[in-house]
Amino acid sequence: MKSTKVVLRYAKAFFQYSLECKKEEKLAKEMQQLYIAIEEHSNLEKFFSDPILSVEKKLKIKRNLFKSFSKEINDLLDLLIKKKREVFLKMIALKFIDLYNINKGIVPATIISATPLSTKSEKEILKKADQLTSFKIKLKKIIDPKILGGFIIRVGDLQYNASLSNRLNVLKRELVKT
Repeated sequence: MKSTKVVLRYAKAFFQYSLECKKEEKLAKEMQQLYIAIEEHSNLEKFFSDPILSVEKKLKIKRNLFKSFSKEINDLLDLLIKKKREVFLKMIALKFIDLYNINKGIVPATIISATPLSTKSEKEILKKADQLTSFKIKLKKIIDPKILGGFIIRVGDLQYNASLSNRLNVLKRELVKT
């Protein structure tokens, strides 16, 4: 519970700051890069959560790791490290991105398919997805051969599963019932 409040407080404050500076788009891109870096490199997450490293040592290492990031991001990282809140960085970055998307009227959507979709199929699916929401859709495509065929689309909190593996599972459950 406390962690949720901490994450929300820092993300909201930093987002508000980004709006005041009129740098929300730039900072959202950097927060996305930061989130991806932490997600893909477990050592980075371990670094931020390591209680043995001193604040001074973390700040020194951070300066080298994040020198390509903006002053605003580096100032946020300094603050989080000094306040011993750096363990929440990944969640703060994710919440910041959510706040940015809400502010811009963007809803994330994911299309999962067994093979790459044709342009025509993708446009048809997006047309249907547009009917589900009044927000602009930001599309992410994932190829997952495990679904065998068809597609799964997630728009915000909604999901439509038109995959072959799902249909086979439904058929299997019906056959087991009878």
